Amino acid sequence: MKKWLSHTNSTVLSVAVIGIFILLTLFLNSLGGFQLDLTSNKQYTLSDQSLTAIKNVKEDVNILVLTVENANNTVLNREVSDMVQEYTKRNSKLTMKQYNLTQEPTLASKYGITGSSIVLEQGDQHKVIDIASLFTAVGDGSDGSYQFTGEEKLTQALMNLSSTEMHKMVFLTGHEELGLDQLTTLRSSLEQNNITTEELQLNQAGQVPEDADVLAIIGPQRDISDTELKAIRTYLSNGGKLLLSLGFHEDMKLTWKNIDALMTDYGVVDEHAVMVDNQQASTMGPLWVVPEYDTHAITDKLSESKLYPMLSLSIALTSKEQDKYTLSPLIHSSNDSYGETNIAGLLQNETSNDPDQDVQGPVKLGYAADTTEGKPKAVILGSSIFMQDSEIANGGNRDFILNIVNYLSEKEDGLTIRPRVQSGYQTAYLNGEQARTIFFVAIVAFPLIFVLIGVFLWWRRRRV
Repeated sequence: MKKWLSHTNSTVLSVAVIGIFILLTLFLNSLGGFQLDLTSNKQYTLSDQSLTAIKNVKEDVNILVLTVENANNTVLNREVSDMVQEYTKRNSKLTMKQYNLTQEPTLASKYGITGSSIVLEQGDQHKVIDIASLFTAVGDGSDGSYQFTGEEKLTQALMNLSSTEMHKMVFLTGHEELGLDQLTTLRSSLEQNNITTEELQLNQAGQVPEDADVLAIIGPQRDISDTELKAIRTYLSNGGKLLLSLGFHEDMKLTWKNIDALMTDYGVVDEHAVMVDNQQASTMGPLWVVPEYDTHAITDKLSESKLYPMLSLSIALTSKEQDKYTLSPLIHSSNDSYGETNIAGLLQNETSNDPDQDVQGPVKLGYAADTTEGKPKAVILGSSIFMQDSEIANGGNRDFILNIVNYLSEKEDGLTIRPRVQSGYQTAYLNGEQARTIFFVAIVAFPLIFVLIGVFLWWRRRRV
């Protein structure tokens, strides 16, 4: 009788465990996209911008993954497939089909592709992403490590697939500004956002192109002429928008008459002082600062995600009353910072806070100006180095400037966090002893432990 009860209890317990497992599986399956990403680089966690782009897909999109299979790219192909599946899990309008490219010459011919590619197809429109362009070797690539930009490019392709909206941004040259050859990463990111870029020599062209959505003046070292100021004001009065980002120059107080006048049109005052911050400075010194955000559409998402830009040699800005535009601060330094007005002393590494002369913290480093109707009109920043290729990858630099441009271009879906670049798999090299240890533990030791536990339980039950 005792033995019968014991067997019955075991049976009931086993059925209960199986039932709980089935119910738990059904519950987790009902949650749809629920999953826990335990990978170190959050490989399966999509960015805010990707989730927004996926949510905005209202028409069916076929995503074709055409790969060439061989021993060298098996892992890379799997990484691409896993990424696309993460997208299709989140919107039933997205479907994925995977093909071996060498076995599908018709598809290759249809889309004009010769190598592994992702094709996004929506109605008569389609976008092709070369899979090779998604992987960038780290260093000389000899150790097999790489960076994966798949999410960034797939999200941009998805956003651009159904959008025919194009914008144009012109960059002023001729005053030792940062040129597009120093802003290649920013330029590439803008083009992925359907924003074309070109340089403008205003003293030759005579006017800002009428089809330009935004005029950018990035880090000028020399003042603009009276004629250029007049042409810029004409463009802005006709609906144009301005991105003016200052660059440090030791003679800025004496020589930036027209640049200062242009800023003053929007209520922003150039204090000709370099911000010094000993509290929120980076490890590179008090002239390199990680500023705090003020509340604004440009900065809110970045603030939530703690993605802050890293600025250097920033010029202190203040504002004055005017009635044509609504002025909103974007970023500021700490309470303990100040704007050093003694530029000659600063160049000799001599600086101290003089309350009677210096701008007292927190120092404003950027403003956005909107029209009385609430339309974006201008963004004025006290720093520009953070945009150049050597700095744009630091902290939230890239997200900050792209949000500014998207704001001026009135691309509301662009005001968010962009997909990150992920580190790829890295090759681990084992010596013979390490390989034998892993083999013994995984293939011999663990299975043997379970066998011994099973034999022990069997032996105990026979004695009951």
